[in-house]
Amino acid sequence: MVKTFKSTDKSQISAHFNVSEFKCKCGGNHDTKIDTELANKLEQLRTKLNCSQIIINSGYRCSTHDKNVGGSGAGQHVNGCAADIVCYDKNNKKISSKVVCCAAQDLNFGGIANIDSTYTATHVDTRTSNFWKGDEVVTSAYSVTSDFYAYYGLSKTDVY
Repeated sequence: MVKTFKSTDKSQISAHFNVSEFKCKCGGNHDTKIDTELANKLEQLRTKLNCSQIIINSGYRCSTHDKNVGGSGAGQHVNGCAADIVCYDKNNKKISSKVVCCAAQDLNFGGIANIDSTYTATHVDTRTSNFWKGDEVVTSAYSVTSDFYAYYGLSKTDVY
């Protein structure tokens, strides 16, 4: 369920995430949309990977900001259903997005992608159709795999 929050809202929406972490980076004072399922799935991901923290680099985006960063202006971020994240282990080291993509796949995120050439940032979203598993280093427009484990050559023991 997507909820709308005022620009000044700093409420906790789950155990480890608050509204301000999802706020659009454009600097405007507009409302923020957040899918409560996204926050729930981020909590599950945090637990599954035993993260010390998950940093949200980009959550909700207003249509203008989404276009300014290369989006369509109507995608998952604009709908409040996506987050670009960096996960950290218990030693505060970045977890490879290859591992994060596999774990996100196990948690049934609808859209998942590595989004940088250092393999540290991951896109996750809660879409319920047109599922997408991508690697934006390879291509930004299309799914590149149906299984991240096979794509990255990882096993469950590499991930957990």
